[in-house]
Amino acid sequence: MDRPNPITPGLLIGFAIAVAFGIALPHLVSDFITYQFTLAMAWAIAMLGLNVLTGYNGQFSIGHSAFFAAGAYSAAIFIHHFGWGPYEAIVAAALISFVFGFLFGLPALRLEGLYLALATFALAVATPQLLKFDAFEHWTGGVQGIFVPKPDPIVSSISADQSLYYVALFIILFLMVITWCLLHSRSGRALM
Repeated sequence: MDRPNPITPGLLIGFAIAVAFGIALPHLVSDFITYQFTLAMAWAIAMLGLNVLTGYNGQFSIGHSAFFAAGAYSAAIFIHHFGWGPYEAIVAAALISFVFGFLFGLPALRLEGLYLALATFALAVATPQLLKFDAFEHWTGGVQGIFVPKPDPIVSSISADQSLYYVALFIILFLMVITWCLLHSRSGRALM
């Protein structure tokens, strides 16, 4: 497999234009459309990790939804049941997803191909059932889930939807840079 492309002037210019457009977007569209872009960025964050595993490493995973659910539910539980602020809960949720993925990944390191796909498929099937399990229903809300209201804006001059959008934009840009650094490191080149 080819090595990832180095940073070129065209790549930097294209990335800068995309970031500038991303920063301006919430001021050009309605709050509803802004919220839709925020949800799209949340899914893009999940796909970024899946791209590293499947696209660069060549391993097939169906269980990324379980890690996504672990982060989403832990953030919702921290906010709803413990009264945490949304931004502290996001950081804690990221750490919990990381630990969950790490603990699942340790035994899965020895698996590849069909066996890894089956293990991650089992994880993807088991996770929704665990979240709906009667013993956890008080925490997870069962089939109804947990309602979490939109947080107050970080800056008073923007709406709550715009604030969430900028948080998601910051997170995805940060993770894109981390992913790029990983893929261009010695460990990342070993993945390919």
